[in-house]
Amino acid sequence: MLEQIKLGVSGKLGYLEHAESMRPAAVLCLIVGGDVAPSILLTKRARHLNEHAGQMSFPGGKIDSEDNSIIDAALREAREEIGLISSQVDILGYLSPVATATGFHISPVVGYLAKSPTQAMQQLTHNPAEVEAIKISPLSLYLDPKCYRRSEYKTKTGSRTFWEIKNTNPVVWGATAAILRQFCDIVPTKNELKA
Repeated sequence: MLEQIKLGVSGKLGYLEHAESMRPAAVLCLIVGGDVAPSILLTKRARHLNEHAGQMSFPGGKIDSEDNSIIDAALREAREEIGLISSQVDILGYLSPVATATGFHISPVVGYLAKSPTQAMQQLTHNPAEVEAIKISPLSLYLDPKCYRRSEYKTKTGSRTFWEIKNTNPVVWGATAAILRQFCDIVPTKNELKA
């Protein structure tokens, strides 16, 4: 599965229409573990934050002036949020950028940490100012396209649609679900391979 991910991610940053009018951000989609059963790391954002409080997300945030690249921004944010040692991460590539309703243009960076989920959890520490909890789950939980659905919510300016993953606790939705959904195209499930 890890080889499929390496082949499926892009070596170049993707383009998102109207990105120049949005705030640039980067997230780290961290694959943890071996080739047999890779896992993915998510964080639960602290409840006191102004934006996306309490939501499941990837480590990441807005790009700062001291960041030399999207990769630097993603690794810096992961270091600040969960204590990840940047030198231990092998960068695999990029997924397609995603826009949020709050005006962010998110560039997902895919990285690999060659540790078991247990080893990773022993090493990582969440920063309570930004993160409530760290969750490492088998990537296979997010690879069934049938688990994804489009939902809608109404705002003062109209309706917006977003991705939501069924049967997740806590619920994974929005930009995080849209990014995870991209892994379905990279790593087809066994049922899709038979079709």
